[in-house]
Amino acid sequence: MIHFTRFWAGLLALLLPFGGARGDEDTRKDYVLKVGDGVALRVFNEPDLDTDTRILKTGEISIPLLGSVRIEGMTVDAATDRIYELYNADYLVEPKLTLSITEYAPEYVDILGEVKKAGRVRIPATGRLDLASLFAMAGGFTPEADRNLVTVMKADGSVQKYNGTQASESVLQRVFLSSGDRVIVGKSAFVGRTFTMLGEVKSEGPYPFPLDGKLDLVAAIAAAGGLTDLANPKKVTLRRGSQTTQIDYQALSREGRSLPIRSGDIIFVARRIF
Repeated sequence: MIHFTRFWAGLLALLLPFGGARGDEDTRKDYVLKVGDGVALRVFNEPDLDTDTRILKTGEISIPLLGSVRIEGMTVDAATDRIYELYNADYLVEPKLTLSITEYAPEYVDILGEVKKAGRVRIPATGRLDLASLFAMAGGFTPEADRNLVTVMKADGSVQKYNGTQASESVLQRVFLSSGDRVIVGKSAFVGRTFTMLGEVKSEGPYPFPLDGKLDLVAAIAAAGGLTDLANPKKVTLRRGSQTTQIDYQALSREGRSLPIRSGDIIFVARRIF
């Protein structure tokens, strides 16, 4: 009997305008009904029993003849079968009915830290929200964000961290969020840090260290406008704390190599002697 009911349910789902996003519903076959969901009940050839309602805090809906019926925690199919059984037991003979979701109760995730619009973001009606989409909905990252330091605090208490290659766009598109999750984007550890260029460069002075923490000697010299005409590229001095290193920048460039620079480093380019 139930399979016959399902046939009519499927047919009526195509013919009756229930409102809401039907395409979204089709993508949520395993969705579990919860408080706040709007539902529509249609009973074939029994228009007086048709009902549009919302699941109450008790987890119940009010249905003509049946009164209060608890459907929270059920799938739509399970709730349909339950209503069928109740009608079939006392009121109708093999009723043809369908139950559909007209509106999903709002679900949210929180995004905090270094994004342009931190706060609460509503999960789309499809029930699918990935990390990459969440960042887009939050306006993207702030200039001080460390895009390689993303923490997801799941509603069940577990914690997931994404850094380095784990935080690539393709990976984040496969990380799906659930209602109650919290996402935190960390601030770059290099905010406020600098490196210094002195000597025969076109513009001396301290420079902000890249927020991604990646800098080499070639990029450092480029940030200072490059070498002057009087520079001696064979005599570059790198001072790192109490240590001093002599560098032949010309040889490095010829060999296609460079030298990693750290925040706080001081680089001095000597002048040529004629």
